[in-house]
Amino acid sequence: MWYNIRMYLEKLELQGFKSFAQKTVMEFPKLRGSNPDIAAIVGPNGSGKSNVADSVRWVLGEQSLKLLRGKRAEDVIFSGSGTKARLGFAEVSLFLNNNDKKANIDYDQVVVKRRVYRNGESEYHINNSKVRLADIQLLLAQANFGQRTYSVIGQGMTDAILSSTPYERKNFFDEATGVKQYQIKREHAKSKIKTTEENLAQVKSLIREIKPRLKNLEQQIEKREKRKHLEKELHHLQLKHYGSLWHSTNTKLDDLRDKKKTIEKSHLSLNKKLSELQNKLQKLEQEQKQADIGDYDKVQSGYQQALTKKNELTGALAGFTRELEVLERLEKAHPTNIDTEKLVESSHKQIDLLETVIKTTTLDALKDLQSKAKKLKNEITDILKDKDSAPRETTTEKIHELTKKIRSIKQELEIAAQEVDKKQNLVTDLRKVESKATSIVFDTQKQYQKLQLELNDVSSKKHHIDVELAKIETRKHDLSQEIEREVRGNLKERIKNTHNNDNQSHDHWPRIANVKSELEMIGGFEPETDEDYSETKKRHDFLAEQLHDLEDALKKTNQALHQLDAVIEKQFNKSFEKIEKGFTEYFKILFSGGTASLTLNRQTELEMLNEDIAAGLTKKEQEQLANTIKMGIEIKASPPGKKVTTINMLSGGERALTSIALICAIIRANPSPFVVLDEVDAALDEANSERFAAILEKLSHQTQFIAITHNRATMEQANILYGVTMGEDGVSKLLSIDLEKAVENIA
Repeated sequence: MWYNIRMYLEKLELQGFKSFAQKTVMEFPKLRGSNPDIAAIVGPNGSGKSNVADSVRWVLGEQSLKLLRGKRAEDVIFSGSGTKARLGFAEVSLFLNNNDKKANIDYDQVVVKRRVYRNGESEYHINNSKVRLADIQLLLAQANFGQRTYSVIGQGMTDAILSSTPYERKNFFDEATGVKQYQIKREHAKSKIKTTEENLAQVKSLIREIKPRLKNLEQQIEKREKRKHLEKELHHLQLKHYGSLWHSTNTKLDDLRDKKKTIEKSHLSLNKKLSELQNKLQKLEQEQKQADIGDYDKVQSGYQQALTKKNELTGALAGFTRELEVLERLEKAHPTNIDTEKLVESSHKQIDLLETVIKTTTLDALKDLQSKAKKLKNEITDILKDKDSAPRETTTEKIHELTKKIRSIKQELEIAAQEVDKKQNLVTDLRKVESKATSIVFDTQKQYQKLQLELNDVSSKKHHIDVELAKIETRKHDLSQEIEREVRGNLKERIKNTHNNDNQSHDHWPRIANVKSELEMIGGFEPETDEDYSETKKRHDFLAEQLHDLEDALKKTNQALHQLDAVIEKQFNKSFEKIEKGFTEYFKILFSGGTASLTLNRQTELEMLNEDIAAGLTKKEQEQLANTIKMGIEIKASPPGKKVTTINMLSGGERALTSIALICAIIRANPSPFVVLDEVDAALDEANSERFAAILEKLSHQTQFIAITHNRATMEQANILYGVTMGEDGVSKLLSIDLEKAVENIA
């Protein structure tokens, strides 16, 4: 059925609200078939019926204490009675069926709850989630009902519609025509525009403040970049200039050092040759002198001495060789248990014996030596058999020492053999030398003189090279000092490692001087300049981006505002036509004739002002007021048989019927999910009450009505009847009757 997909009020819960001290639950019937959807709340005056309407208005966000019939916020909390203490809070919950998703929330049931404490703290909830009042207002506006208009129509409000000014009446029609949700969005958009414009002005102010600082820093950065460029050029020029000088100096230094090495080699070679010639000359002169005195016996004696020495060395070599062979055999057989010290002593004795044998020339002497040889043999045998003796030094070490001695003796023996041959040749050639000595000495003297001249020339060249080398080294030292003074950083190493071969074909020094002069004019920079520029530039760019975003947001918000204005105007005009048509229709029904109409007036705020006041405004203020249009709604109503110029001329009953006709027209044109009527039919007579009840019955198929009434005709149209009573404790209580079930039971 259609009632299952339309939003309606399922339940109302009150606790601590005004006279409803205890938790009170009002459940409203779901629509069944074609029956009207009307609930009636009845009871004697002062029982608390109107508190039900106040609770609905309050939970929907009403802030006016006057409309809630109170003076302070805590007046809505049960204040106590003679028998019951006051409560600390008041709470009202509204349960709405949202199967049709008319409320823009993903729940089938929407529970709107408001709670207030005596300390003034207030809370709003939607489905137990804490929200703002603005969230509730927007949600309700989207669902096409709210607390300030025809969703809750209280006592005196019907007449207030007629008594209000055309421009105040326009606020009532905003919700009545369903544009309230767009107006809330429009107000949000206007608030956003205002905030954006303020932020925009602030950002522009900050940018104006930062810009000079940024410009100054940019100029410093430009100078710094120019300085970097000049420094780079200076380094490049210095690298070429000093690199060329350094390379040239090193090249000359290397050439001179190479020449010095060559000349020193020649000098050394000549000195060596000269020394050899001098020794040779001295030797020849000595030989010549010896030849002159005929010193043949001396030469012969020298030969014999050399031969004797050779023989002694030969004997010693044989002895040590024998000893080495013995030790090597012993090492192989008994590497660790032989007393090498005794063995060495025996070896020495063996050597002495052999030397004696060599020198012995008679047979008898040899026979005497046989006993010594046997004794020595036994001694060596005993040493070899004595395995328990502890050696003082290892055989390997002794073998090593003997090997060294043998090698040394062999060298001496070779020298001795050469000496023997030399002496023998001297003896042989003595007479030849004597004859040739004179001519050799003369030739040697000539060679000596020639070499001396060459040596003198080489020495002169060497001295010249040393002088040039000293000059170049001094120049290199001075150049190094200049580089240390003029050049910064790792460029020094690059200069000294360069292989530039420019050889100063182009003079870079004038440009170097100019660049240094420009750098001095630019001067230095504060180390914080880069950081300041980076931070200032970052802030400026951020603000510029914010400015762009704000301008874009302002543009989009203005576009959205214009779109909302267009939607509001279209929706308002469309609904206004329906309301105007319904107002005329219901007015004729209630009055059995007559004429009624609604007129929409548009007027600028400038037109609304007194001419004298308008004349005192500035041109800009006048233009601003001229662009601000205010809309008002005029109500014209003339019952049958009367000619009424203004609605203020209507009687109380006629005003009530006119208000009811207008409310009924609004409900039909733009139905609210539910409407609470708080004794709106109180001023009607029986005939008009029946007409009103008939209209209510027809409209109840479009919207749900909760009518607080004393009127019998209205009660007859209700599906459920709630009775409100109040006991001596001042607490309101409910009695309920489901009339449809009661009728079914009677039948």
